[in-house]
Amino acid sequence: MIKSISSAFLLLISSFCLATDVEVTYVESVRGLDSEPYAINFTISWKNSWHNERNRDAAWVFFKLDLEDGSRHQYLKAGSAKMLWKGANAMPDAKIEVAEDGAGLFVFPGTKYRGDITYHITVERDTTKTNFRTRFERMEAIAIEMVYIPEGGFTLGDPLKEALNFGAFYQSDSNGDFDGLFKITSASQEIPVGPDKGSLYYQSRNNIYQGDQKGTIPSDFPNGYESFYIMKYEVTQGQYARFLNLIGKTAATVRVNFGSPNYKKHGGTIELKDGKYVAAAPDRRNVYFHWDDMMAFTDWAALRPYTELEFTKACRGPLRPKSREYPWNTSSIDRMVNRIDPVTQEQVFLNGMTEADLTEENREIFGASYYWVMNLAGSMWEKVITVGDEKGRSFKGVHGDGSISYYGYADVEDWPEGFREVEGYGYRGGGYYGVKGDITDFNPFSPIAFRRYGAWSGGPRNAAYGYRAARTAPTD
Repeated sequence: MIKSISSAFLLLISSFCLATDVEVTYVESVRGLDSEPYAINFTISWKNSWHNERNRDAAWVFFKLDLEDGSRHQYLKAGSAKMLWKGANAMPDAKIEVAEDGAGLFVFPGTKYRGDITYHITVERDTTKTNFRTRFERMEAIAIEMVYIPEGGFTLGDPLKEALNFGAFYQSDSNGDFDGLFKITSASQEIPVGPDKGSLYYQSRNNIYQGDQKGTIPSDFPNGYESFYIMKYEVTQGQYARFLNLIGKTAATVRVNFGSPNYKKHGGTIELKDGKYVAAAPDRRNVYFHWDDMMAFTDWAALRPYTELEFTKACRGPLRPKSREYPWNTSSIDRMVNRIDPVTQEQVFLNGMTEADLTEENREIFGASYYWVMNLAGSMWEKVITVGDEKGRSFKGVHGDGSISYYGYADVEDWPEGFREVEGYGYRGGGYYGVKGDITDFNPFSPIAFRRYGAWSGGPRNAAYGYRAARTAPTD
């Protein structure tokens, strides 16, 4: 039904709720008079938001025009977004940043705050980049909860001598031996790698797994110093099912991930029902997710993969490294209650607490990183761009553009490809393999600096291999 709103026309309304408590409702595609812009209005809400002295969370919001077979990414006009209203006076006004490329926007509380968030926002579409219809269009607004990692230096490595056996980074002396930890001090830092005094170095038992111990990491490689956003959680099954529904039937046929006979055993719930992909457990981590699936999702969401140096920054921030340090910045798992339930495969807090109880003082209990990024160890291996081979080192941090190929592949030039490449990415953080057994240094928890598989660009779809994406933060 077309409904008049002021001098504009409200077209077809759709709503969509993603996992991780982010909900987008009342999406209105607004066509003004000839002299007025085409806009999108929407309401966004999520729980347990924060903005403190250290950092903040945010929602990355992007828009798709839902077509008969696939969707079309919608680009936004810089500086055109504004908050129309908020859920309660106690909430700070929204701060809204449209990405420089117009592919989406970030929303977050504009001043210090902790609690739930509801905002109603309007943003103009960029008519120079986006072809769109003017009547009865179905607009989908998709939101992903992110965490802001601020600009600043940090330290790579682990002071524990045994960490060198697992490929941990260090600063080399003139003989390639340990001469302290290595510091990232600039976004444009060119980092020499090798057994030379002052260079970044690491031990490698096998080049395939830990890296080739070569190269210079270029100054345009995302080394973690520059501010960026990272997904608060790994990609969930609800998010991936939505992706499958909006990329077209041919692309979805290539990207479906539930063909393994072990898929349901290890917690997979996505299936095809009445022509639509649905996830019975939309909040659950997305299992059986191959690198090329991950890159397609990332390109479609206008995000980018993140690097193993950014992984360290997201875990430890500016803190001085501890021996055998986990992402929650202690050397112990004794208090950590964030686990995968072996029966239900759900992520649970064993003590009955919720994320509303998370504070700086108790984040070890939740397994939250220095910046409150969740599950960087203990859930699924983080697949990250490696510095251990030439393909990885050539990564420049280019963002996806919201579109993928007809056959469901990402088409960003400097991103590694899974089935076609043998280089470019690796694994950090440890993963839960869905079996009973002793806790080891890689199942499910791996210390921050351990690079047992830091350069291994292999592995089939598996319950223990996960992913989260990132985006370089907009400049002020």
